[in-house]
Amino acid sequence: MDLKLQRISSWGGIVMFSLFGVFFMLIAGLIPPMSPTLSAQEITDFLVANKLEVRIGLALSLLAAVIALPWLATICLRVRRVEGKWGVLSVTQIFAGVIFIPGFLFPMMVMAAAAYRPEERDPQITQALTDVFWLMFIGIVGTLIIQALVLAIASFVDKADQATFPRWFGYFNIWYALLALPGGAVMIFNDGPLAWNGVFAFWVPLVAFCAWLVAITVVLLQSIKAEQAAERPVAAAVS
Repeated sequence: MDLKLQRISSWGGIVMFSLFGVFFMLIAGLIPPMSPTLSAQEITDFLVANKLEVRIGLALSLLAAVIALPWLATICLRVRRVEGKWGVLSVTQIFAGVIFIPGFLFPMMVMAAAAYRPEERDPQITQALTDVFWLMFIGIVGTLIIQALVLAIASFVDKADQATFPRWFGYFNIWYALLALPGGAVMIFNDGPLAWNGVFAFWVPLVAFCAWLVAITVVLLQSIKAEQAAERPVAAAVS
């Protein structure tokens, strides 16, 4: 039963991000990101004109984000399988997973506050709230990088005959960590490729993140399927 639940939960990352993309991009209209060079009045005008859509999109995005919880739990359990116990890698993965969801929730609550009554406040306050949102939402990449590095190490140290994580997956996670790293530069640049709407800080990490989600899902499903196949003869012999 546990492996069946893990197999179902392995789809959680893709399901979460697909729904999040629909709600955040198509309903709220927040992708592409607002330009950091927009004036306070331009930001306020956008939120006033699209207040209902932004608020509905954010409300649904908040619900979609938590769908990733079982997926994160499955990743932790698969890393634990590599270690054979709760070790440094699996516990680090737990802590990183604990921060993963708030990395979506807290920034979106800030943007929700900005869109709540933008016509009733000083536009500079609304601008400050949106600055906080984009800096948090895109700039908090450290936990994702740590997760990727943990999975890379787990792939390289996994010496079991039936490996949980194949070796190529380790190199893939290093590749993803490197591509996600420029997202941490959004605190420094107001425009250009390393601003929060820039190609290296936003678009490249976004594409890499989507590929990372797919790769993790494929590896989890293959690993769980192999473990289930190995357990069937044992279960049959016991019965």
